[in-house]
Amino acid sequence: MIKTFWDKLDAKQQKLVAGAAIFVCIALILEIVVFPFWGVKAKLAKAIQVNQKKLNEISRLDAEFASQEAAMAKIKRAVSARGADFTLFAYLEKKATQANVRGRIKQMNSSRGVQSASFEESLIDMKLEKITIKQLTDFLYFAESPADLVRVKKIIVNKMKESPEYLSAQLQISSFQKLNR
Repeated sequence: MIKTFWDKLDAKQQKLVAGAAIFVCIALILEIVVFPFWGVKAKLAKAIQVNQKKLNEISRLDAEFASQEAAMAKIKRAVSARGADFTLFAYLEKKATQANVRGRIKQMNSSRGVQSASFEESLIDMKLEKITIKQLTDFLYFAESPADLVRVKKIIVNKMKESPEYLSAQLQISSFQKLNR
């Protein structure tokens, strides 16, 4: 049937039908094979990009977690190295005596800071009045101790209005302690 149809056509019509058939075959190949391949390739490239972002985020979180674990290990070592009866309040009173500012303490209030599963941050808000700059620096030198995990978080220093040669200082000092559960 196709052969008889083909034989009825003259050479120009045969070329036209052959060209149309080739065009349809190429269009079908493009539609069935090439375009879906490009679509899959684009989806795959987008999926790779999304997964790369996820991997970068996971790597960042892993590094942050490792950093936090190292900090927790440092806290555990420091807390276990100091005495079990350690309190920040007593520690600061001792250091104030060493720096000759104990009589200049106007207030000491304790509070709690951040808390983890096994540790809590102890905070002492302390106000010193009528002290010299040397007394303040001595106290800071004695009080801040990386080995005991004691650090000054905040300090506000003002000249005293009635005695400009003296200072008043408000400090927030922190340390970590094991939770008693």
